[in-house]
Amino acid sequence: MRGRVRCLWVLAVVWVLNSFAGKAVAWWAIQEESRPAPRFRTPVLIEFSGIIDESTQRFFRSRLAKAQAMGADLIILEIDSPGGLKTVSLDIAETLRDVDWAQTVAFVPRTAISGGALVALGCDEIIADPKMKFGDIGEIYADPEFFAFRFVPAKIQSVLVRQARDLAEAKGRPPDLAEAMIDKDALVFARRSDDGRKWEFQVVRVDDPRPPPPWELIPETGPERFLTVNGSRAVELGIAEGSATSREELAQRYGLTANTFVVMRYGFTDGMVDWLVNPWITFLLVVLGVLALYLELSAPGIGVGAVVAGLCAALFFWSRFLGGTADWLEVILFLGGLAFLAMEMFVIPGWGLAGIMGIVCLASSFVMAGQDFFWPANQYEWHKLVTSLLVLAGSGFAVVLGAVFIAKWVGNIPLLNQMVLEPKIDSGDPHAAGKSDEASSKASAPQASLVAVGDIGLAVTVLRPAGRARFASRSFDVVSDGEFVDPGKRVRIIRIQGNVISVMAIDEDRTEYTPVS
Repeated sequence: MRGRVRCLWVLAVVWVLNSFAGKAVAWWAIQEESRPAPRFRTPVLIEFSGIIDESTQRFFRSRLAKAQAMGADLIILEIDSPGGLKTVSLDIAETLRDVDWAQTVAFVPRTAISGGALVALGCDEIIADPKMKFGDIGEIYADPEFFAFRFVPAKIQSVLVRQARDLAEAKGRPPDLAEAMIDKDALVFARRSDDGRKWEFQVVRVDDPRPPPPWELIPETGPERFLTVNGSRAVELGIAEGSATSREELAQRYGLTANTFVVMRYGFTDGMVDWLVNPWITFLLVVLGVLALYLELSAPGIGVGAVVAGLCAALFFWSRFLGGTADWLEVILFLGGLAFLAMEMFVIPGWGLAGIMGIVCLASSFVMAGQDFFWPANQYEWHKLVTSLLVLAGSGFAVVLGAVFIAKWVGNIPLLNQMVLEPKIDSGDPHAAGKSDEASSKASAPQASLVAVGDIGLAVTVLRPAGRARFASRSFDVVSDGEFVDPGKRVRIIRIQGNVISVMAIDEDRTEYTPVS
């Protein structure tokens, strides 16, 4: 009897617990369903600091593309910048303005002056620390006549004013305040709207009559003064949409936690890219790569020159790919140029269309890989194009000098003289191949000692500048003295350095050839 009672008690307890657990699970599910979903699922924070220049532009473009590939729906640009290049700042601001796949936010914890403020105007929202500094977008230029910085003429300033007003209007900010940040002679007057909720603004020039009350002059504007405000004032005037003193407060504003952000910052790879795209480093890469390829052709079979040339080309295009200025078109042009030159050197005799096309393709790939525009549209782009052309011209001149030096002194350079192949001898004996091991084992004189300076022979292959020539029924590897020599041309030995036989073409024509004994 007692056993039955215990079983009944156990069953009752189980039934109660089961009912309670079911209700608890149902309540928890209802709470989860009623809880609002996170507003943003993939927030990305990009650290944007320092002087705004080309390296900043490359960094921003690469990180923005990476964020888009991740499917980011919130882009926070943490700005701490005193400004920089106007063209770059405006390009970044307009890029942010046109982002339609994510909400963009400019978080300014300390400073956004000049170009930094211009970049922030392109974002959907500006969140500022109450003590931060914002504004002063006045454009200046270096006057070489007086060795001083001056404000740009009104003609140039008017264009920037129009662009800044467009940025502000696109994001619902007062365009008059954006104009006052750029024009030092623009005075901004403000009054409350009829409902008292918003500000109304009016811009007048310094010499224009001032509007009557209740219009009041914003004290941050005045003659010879660019509008600059702190964070609290920016929120009050409607320049910024909110305030936050830290990333934690910023995250709470958007229903997130600080560790939710995917933080992107300037790293080692970015530093390498900025170093490699420097015009002087680019000059060295081009010169070293071309001379290494020339050395490989002068002493075929070694492979070191080809490896160095390939490494230089890989570094050049790698840096441009990460910098966002190169694509596969430039690589195709580069490879096509090499193919044309190879055809000119080894397939098509003489110097003709294939060689010209190869040079044009290589030069085009070099210039196009360093810029993201087809034709320059402003002074900044013209400067980039001219810099690329100067680097290209300087590299070509240095390559010519280096090639002449290598052709004359390659046999005397301590390291390079060990990279030159020993000339081969073709005795005409069908059994010579079988005797090569025996001949190489003998401690005889070097093969170059079988000929002497002044001997006259005949070019067997084209000398570009390396090739083969025949002297006294024997064939030798030779190097022409800085010029290409077609097959069948008579050549004279002008120098023997170690195992390197240097020859020079003979100008006078001769219909038959008598071997030198």
